[in-house]
Amino acid sequence: MKIVITDLGAKPDGVTFCTEAIQKAIDICFENGGGVVVIPAGTYLSRPIRLKSNVTLYLEEGAVLKATSNIEDYYQIGYYHNEWGEVTSFLYALDEKNIAVEGKGTIDLSGSSFMDFSKAFNPFEELSQLDQEQFEETECKPIYRPNQPIFFYNCENISLSGISIIDSPCWTVCIHSSKYIKVHNIRIMNNLRVPNSDGIHLCSCENVIITDSFFTCGDDCIALSGITNWEKPCENVIVSNCIMQTRSAAVRMGHLDSKVKNVVIFNLIILNSNRGIAIFANGKNGYVKSVTVSNVIMTTKIFAGTWWGKGEPIVIASPEEGNFIEDISISNVKAYSENGILIYGKDNNIRNISLKSIDIYLSFGKNRLLFCKKIDILPSKCPPFPDYMNKIPWIFAKDVLNLKLQDINYGYSLQSSKTDFDIEGIFENVKSFFLSDVRKMIS
Repeated sequence: MKIVITDLGAKPDGVTFCTEAIQKAIDICFENGGGVVVIPAGTYLSRPIRLKSNVTLYLEEGAVLKATSNIEDYYQIGYYHNEWGEVTSFLYALDEKNIAVEGKGTIDLSGSSFMDFSKAFNPFEELSQLDQEQFEETECKPIYRPNQPIFFYNCENISLSGISIIDSPCWTVCIHSSKYIKVHNIRIMNNLRVPNSDGIHLCSCENVIITDSFFTCGDDCIALSGITNWEKPCENVIVSNCIMQTRSAAVRMGHLDSKVKNVVIFNLIILNSNRGIAIFANGKNGYVKSVTVSNVIMTTKIFAGTWWGKGEPIVIASPEEGNFIEDISISNVKAYSENGILIYGKDNNIRNISLKSIDIYLSFGKNRLLFCKKIDILPSKCPPFPDYMNKIPWIFAKDVLNLKLQDINYGYSLQSSKTDFDIEGIFENVKSFFLSDVRKMIS
């Protein structure tokens, strides 16, 4: 079955609400065993829409499905989120199967309507010292906003393909306790100043492939966690062939008590971002294990504001008792960064870490003196950074068991305005340590 929403009265003028026609088309397809709902070229304004089993929402080239910018139009969908409370969404599905959102069109989430760009999200000590360029790097202030704009819970067989999703007010695509998920050739393009505007956040999901996609996000481009179900692992995930820009991490694995395992990441380009690869277990009962990362080119820098991260290309952190990170392999990485690699454990709870064929070139950025006074392992307590004015160690490794460094080149970036800082590695309580072909490059 195929239904074109204009046949049910939807008007492509960007002013008339088309919610009733879109929802009716979805419901008719669902009641008849499935089908395709077509959104043709034009702009269609809508309030929240519920997706249903065996229905494909297909956006033709030139189609824009635009979310309402009136917060009063959003309602609680009936799911309580451990971090965000009652969930409000634009597109959502609960307990459904075989859902697809595909095509060549655009979903516009109207996120800028919920922001005050004249104010920083959080007051902080350094705010009064920023010039205009630095202020434009800070997180803007949300007013009221939908908190999970595109949301799936307990769903099976989800496909997102071809579409563009723009201007999210918060987590963009949020998939929770679901399995068999395929994301291919999509674009997620958010305002870089919008806090929490993750691209794709997977909570306790399994069997996921994300490929050939583009991300510009104020928060993590792709995040793997267990925020909505601390006991259920997020597992069996492949991320490949993506281009990313973010004010947080390009790919983040783990958070607090999340459990993440069996992740393969390869062929990424990460541009002008806060962090590249971030692996965290910092609650009381979390872990990340069995992760392989390879073939990554990245540039990372320190941004003004209270963003998590300080320009590190790679972070592996488990600073609390009860958590662990193990069996992590990262290879074939070229990084141009304003900070070094950080591996920060407690009582050797980070184990079996291999870094191979890594080139890292360091520079002293304009935000370092204001924003690098501490080692950033948020949400855990952040310890002081050792001699942050004169040192940018290419690696800071603490409390690691079985650390293997092989074929590492480190040096000063040619773009750095300052080259008299110390870039030698710092190692504290590292046990069973293997080094081979670790070289300082002279520019």
